[in-house]
Amino acid sequence: MNGQNSTPKDSPQQGSNGNQPGRLALGKKSEIVSNRGSDNRMIRAEEFDQPVILQQPSIWSRAIAMGIVGVTVVTVSWAALAKIDEAVPGQGQLEPQGAVQPIQAPISGAVVEEIFVKDGQSVKQGDLLVRFDPSQGASELRAAEQIRDSLLRQNQFYQSQLSGASALSVSELQKLNLPPEVLSLTQNRAALLEENRLYQVQLGGSSGSLSSDQQARLQAGLAESDTRAAAAQLEVSQLQQQLSQNQAQLVSARQSLTIDEKIYADLKPLLDDGGISRVQVVRQEQAVIEARAEVDRLTQEGARIQYQITQAQERLANTVAVSGKDLLDKISENNKQIANIDSQLNKAILDNKNQIAETEKRISDAQLIMRYQELRAPVDGIVFDMQAKGRGYVANPSEPILKIVPGDGLIAKVFITNQDIGFISEGMHADVRIDTFPFSEYGDVKGTIVNIGSDSLPPDQEYQFPRFPVRIEIDRQVINVKGEEIPLQSGMSISANVITRKRSVLSIFIDQFSRKADSLKTVR
Repeated sequence: MNGQNSTPKDSPQQGSNGNQPGRLALGKKSEIVSNRGSDNRMIRAEEFDQPVILQQPSIWSRAIAMGIVGVTVVTVSWAALAKIDEAVPGQGQLEPQGAVQPIQAPISGAVVEEIFVKDGQSVKQGDLLVRFDPSQGASELRAAEQIRDSLLRQNQFYQSQLSGASALSVSELQKLNLPPEVLSLTQNRAALLEENRLYQVQLGGSSGSLSSDQQARLQAGLAESDTRAAAAQLEVSQLQQQLSQNQAQLVSARQSLTIDEKIYADLKPLLDDGGISRVQVVRQEQAVIEARAEVDRLTQEGARIQYQITQAQERLANTVAVSGKDLLDKISENNKQIANIDSQLNKAILDNKNQIAETEKRISDAQLIMRYQELRAPVDGIVFDMQAKGRGYVANPSEPILKIVPGDGLIAKVFITNQDIGFISEGMHADVRIDTFPFSEYGDVKGTIVNIGSDSLPPDQEYQFPRFPVRIEIDRQVINVKGEEIPLQSGMSISANVITRKRSVLSIFIDQFSRKADSLKTVR
């Protein structure tokens, strides 16, 4: 019959399944009845499917699956709720809040006698820093005053010579301590002036302006012109003889020098080979030095004699010339020489004035040294960059002996790139790490931004990017190192992290994913 189920066959299957918990037996029976033709035959077909057995998973599998799901839910929840600090990095160094006070010597040449402070030491206003050697100032003052007085006397003498005053005696000239070349100029000038007066008289001028001594010389000159000429010639001859002797001595000295140098050159390799002692070589070297000195002395003496010969020949020529034209020519030539000498004397006066001005400054500096023998602290602060290391240091007024950082504390100055400056504002907190003290061991110093530069700084050798200066006020001026508080110092390099906001961990991952996704748009 169509639509009937066979219950007797289903019941045993169910009974057997009931004895095994956790298993389910399924049977399917289909019955098809077909009527074909008029014979009204019934074909019955039954088909039973094979049973399918479903078994529940074990407890460990379910626990692992539930654990993975739970960890995922907790992680995502933590990433969505947990907040972390987002910071902008910057590098820089510690600087004093106030202006650094350079401590300089009042004058140049001051010699340090004693130093009372050292780098890193705290000082109060008025504390003694450095004391200078007073004896150096006194000796410098005496020496400078002697030089100034000598230069003043020389200038007075030059001025008197230019105004036509009579020549001084040899002893008086020695007291002036004149340079040899200037002394020779003044003597030549006096001689030329005297010759011109005599020439004027010989030309018919009045001898009333001549002194009695000059008149006597004129008479003697007129009466004994031939004798003077002979004497002048004799002087020239004697000087020439001296020059010849000098030249002979110079030739001999040069030969000796050549021999000594050759001996020294021969001995030097023997010393290197160990053939002779160093004493022999040193003695031979000393002989070479002495021979050279002798050659130099004879050369200078020859030049002096040659100069004297030239002067003697000029005097001889002046003595021989007797005609009026010759006298006028000589007067004109003498005037040219006098003008040249006057020019050199004026130059010597100007040089002396410059030296006097420099000497006056030395005197003033020496007086300052004696007046200001101590340097004291102008402000409260900490000493650093000490240049004077000990006694005997010579101070230079253009360079500070030491510097004082004002006691109002240090401030951190860092540079932020122009890409990050938009997130920075005054009042934000920052973590300042001192590069000298590793963060993992000594921690950091907290700070607050107090100032942001209004304009970016251009790239330079140290920073290859545009940057904005940011000043951070730190909450303490010391750092704890093994239980001891070490004061921070100006110039220490630092790195700072400016805390801009708090972000969830999930937003950071989403931001990174978005960037990666955006980068795929540009892939070709």
